[in-house]
Amino acid sequence: MKKLFFIFLVLLFSSSIYSQETSRELLDQGVNQITRKNYKEAIVLFDKAIELDKGDQELYAHRGQAKHYLNRYHEAILDYNMAIKIEPDYSEVYHLRGLAKAELKDMNGACEDWEISYEKGEKRVMELLVEFCKDYLDGEPSNKSKK
Repeated sequence: MKKLFFIFLVLLFSSSIYSQETSRELLDQGVNQITRKNYKEAIVLFDKAIELDKGDQELYAHRGQAKHYLNRYHEAILDYNMAIKIEPDYSEVYHLRGLAKAELKDMNGACEDWEISYEKGEKRVMELLVEFCKDYLDGEPSNKSKK
């Protein structure tokens, strides 16, 4: 009887180990949900992944994207801020945060983020800078925020 109980415990323990998903697997599943436009489901997956790994900037960046798609721009910005705090050179997140700020009509903040993104290597933001940030780039005092 003890042997049978021991085998049961081993099987129970091993199945719980195999059923636990890694933060990377949850990240992949969350990204997959974003591509399927299941943003709420993606957020749930990213939340679980963040519980497992609070130091992964990609988790915050992707959760921010899902929130952005749901028009939850303030929440998205908080996630982008966390991603930047973890990895200050994450150029794409400055781009994304700029997009969220633009949705909130904070064009100076958006332009500042896009400029940082460009300086960090995200060249595709040049179109946004040219189209939306002429005054900011020209350095007009009333439009350029202090760094």
